Amino acid sequence: MTPAEMDAVLDRHFAAEAAHDLETLLGTLTEDAEHDVVGMGVLVGREAIAERYRMLFAQADEEKYEPVRRYHGDGFVVDEVLATQRIVNDDFGPQARGKVVRYRILHVCEFRDGLMSRENVWLDTASLMAQVSATTGT
Repeated sequence: MTPAEMDAVLDRHFAAEAAHDLETLLGTLTEDAEHDVVGMGVLVGREAIAERYRMLFAQADEEKYEPVRRYHGDGFVVDEVLATQRIVNDDFGPQARGKVVRYRILHVCEFRDGLMSRENVWLDTASLMAQVSATTGT
């Protein structure tokens, strides 16, 4: 795939993620895709990946992804974004509900047959946890 073709798939994937559009998101993945979020483990296949995204979609809304850097290789992309989202449930504790958080994400994505075959996700969990743990007014 060309860099432009990989970018188109990745951009469609991120737009679907921000819109919580699971069907479109899964359509950017090969049937046997791997989804590896560091610290959460590796999932294989669209059905398993769909369950993870349902859980992620239930945690936050108003998601935005600002591009920082994108590097292309032979069949892969390394992509850094700045994510902004609003926490909507108590998964991070009741103090986190309603908070808007902003943190970095690094994606290493592999492509095959015009789709993403692997997504490796590195979150700035230290920044995320500091923001969701902070109490308002202190």
